[in-house]
Amino acid sequence: MGKTVRVNAEISEDLNASLQRLADEHGWSKDVLIEQALQAFVRTEEQFAAAVQDGITAWRAGETVEHSDVIADFERRYGQAR
Repeated sequence: MGKTVRVNAEISEDLNASLQRLADEHGWSKDVLIEQALQAFVRTEEQFAAAVQDGITAWRAGETVEHSDVIADFERRYGQAR
């Protein structure tokens, strides 16, 4: 781990208790658990933002699929919607 900074956040007592319980179960500090959770959240959000941007780029390039084609493909694969 590189250089660190302290971040302060107010969380509910219930969340704090859950974090402490998980940290104790894994033999980690809450700091480690919180950092891992934030890393996972940030990574997921960055991936989502990149996927949205890819979709916008594809749309602008005219690389789209008609809604009716999507429905037909879905129904071919999974059957009729109820």
